Amino acid sequence: MNKSTSSWLDGVSKPSQRSVSQAAPVTDLASVRLAATHDDSNMKLEVLRISSQKDSTNGILFDATGGQRKFLCYTLEDEFRPLEQKVMGETRIPSGTYKITLRTTGGFHGRYEKKYGQMHKGMLWVRDVPNFEYILIHTGNTDEHTAGCLLLGDSQQANFGSSNGMVGSSVNAYKRIYPAIAKALEEGKSVSITYTNFDTI
Repeated sequence: MNKSTSSWLDGVSKPSQRSVSQAAPVTDLASVRLAATHDDSNMKLEVLRISSQKDSTNGILFDATGGQRKFLCYTLEDEFRPLEQKVMGETRIPSGTYKITLRTTGGFHGRYEKKYGQMHKGMLWVRDVPNFEYILIHTGNTDEHTAGCLLLGDSQQANFGSSNGMVGSSVNAYKRIYPAIAKALEEGKSVSITYTNFDTI
């Protein structure tokens, strides 16, 4: 994250629908790790959506476990549309808090099992999203690689002037972030993800 983006986040007003803590500054991506949690702690993730343009939404993923945000990576989704104007494969999911579970069937699961081997325990599945099915967290680089799902990356291009948006080093980000989430789920912990719209008033 560059200095101007960090300054913007520090000064942004809080969304009216919920109270959120101030975003922690990002320093060195290489040193970022998932927050350590106690055995009896549940994991809380948060996506802050910061730029919705014609074809894509840029965001930032945090581990919010314990009430303090820790930067994980950048995110890319489809663009915003009201639910009544949803276009299949071209609309991001509504803001809100959703439960994550492991999905161990389907094409993504089979491909990721082959690609990632023993690291893969199942797809990260965002559950019970109104008017959406099979919303996953996975790798990809542009809006063309998602149909409502959340793409992860270690770099991000501004999505104004770029129709599809762009996150880079997606596999690296996924391989760093996925294991701790999957481990928490396998241990029977609750994992939730909250999508917060900072790009709309």
